[in-house]
Amino acid sequence: MKKISIILSILFLCTAPVWAQRKMQQLDEEEAKKQEQLKAYEGKKYAFDKDKIVFGGNVGLSFNSIGTFALAQPMLGYRVFPHTILGAGFIYIYQSRTLAPNLKLSTHTYGPLVFAQQEILSAIIAHAEWQPINYEYFRTITTSERVWLNQFFVGGGYGSNGAQILLLYDLLYDANSSIYRNSPYLLRIGFMF
Repeated sequence: MKKISIILSILFLCTAPVWAQRKMQQLDEEEAKKQEQLKAYEGKKYAFDKDKIVFGGNVGLSFNSIGTFALAQPMLGYRVFPHTILGAGFIYIYQSRTLAPNLKLSTHTYGPLVFAQQEILSAIIAHAEWQPINYEYFRTITTSERVWLNQFFVGGGYGSNGAQILLLYDLLYDANSSIYRNSPYLLRIGFMF
């Protein structure tokens, strides 16, 4: 019995370094693989990746007995982090309104925009957007002038499979000059792919 335990002890002592050596070799291979992946990521980290480009926007059209409203808002963004998009776009609004049988007013509103969008939870989005807007400000029915107005929207909403619904609040809202005269809140339904 004593001889068997001595033989087993010797065998164990001889094979333990072999197992440890095999485990160390496996760990070294895994570490080398991780280092390769890290180098590949670091190489792409600062390089432009066309797969991170997203596009989207909003469109709207309304006809009724007193006028027409048409909106186009294309947006282009870049996914700077997996859940963060920074981008820019343009907004164009056409409005016409019939005030009397022989009196029809029409105007064009336009301007650039920049935005940031962060996915907080799965499909829950935080959104911020700055829009300097050029629009026709009517002092009276017959006199108007083109003016610039700053709008800064913050808010959030839900986005899934490219479709988005956002509730935004204009921090710079002024009821006397805003193109959205009724409220500082804006409900927007659009898309971002």
